[in-house]
Amino acid sequence: MSNASDWTVRLKAFHEKQLDRPRRVYRLGRTKILLTRGHIACTLGAAFGAVSVDSPDWLFWVASVGGFVGGKYFYPVPRSSVASPYGFRELARKSPGDLDFMTPAEIRAYQFNVEFVQKGVTPLALGTEEALGRQREAVRTVSLATGMDAAPLAQLSLADVKEHGRTVDRHALLKRRWLTYEVDPQLQFDYPAMSDTSLPTTAAMVRAMRAADHERTTGNPVEYKLAVDRFSQALAAAELAAGVP
Repeated sequence: MSNASDWTVRLKAFHEKQLDRPRRVYRLGRTKILLTRGHIACTLGAAFGAVSVDSPDWLFWVASVGGFVGGKYFYPVPRSSVASPYGFRELARKSPGDLDFMTPAEIRAYQFNVEFVQKGVTPLALGTEEALGRQREAVRTVSLATGMDAAPLAQLSLADVKEHGRTVDRHALLKRRWLTYEVDPQLQFDYPAMSDTSLPTTAAMVRAMRAADHERTTGNPVEYKLAVDRFSQALAAAELAAGVP
């Protein structure tokens, strides 16, 4: 019974993920029947499978219906589609600037929606492929420059990827600023409190710095930016307490 419940939960979770995955939707002729590629593949696969084993007619139809129902569940019309009853309806044309503030998933959803409503429109005309190309190039550049895994960055908009790159640069600048108090003999003499972790402000600064270092490796750009903000504030507070002008 427990295994059955586990499978039910897993299937529901899979279905929810599929609902959030942008995909192209097709209408069957002039009917109201909507299909995705996965849905079509499931239906045809089940039908061909039944034919290949020389099954009776009733089994062919059972397999076809089963493939149709299964395909509808495993490869549904996504929530982001204009064809979805609870879907996204905004179809105003997007400028290149607008696209740069959209995630790759949002760009794909926009492209598929326009293609569904306006037959014959191309990704080239929409500018979506160029926008995705700009985002991929930014991910590659930032990933190489920072050493961060590209996978989390690939889910972000171009604007957010560039913002992450600026966060990395700011983090490095803050660390260099702190390091001068550790390696410069004159600064060590003038501001010994900056190296004294027994002081609350200095200890808080070191903790914030370590937290920022940790967040950089976790692959969550939002949390990383917040951690760098806290490090910046803690460093400024430690400098103020140490008497740094």
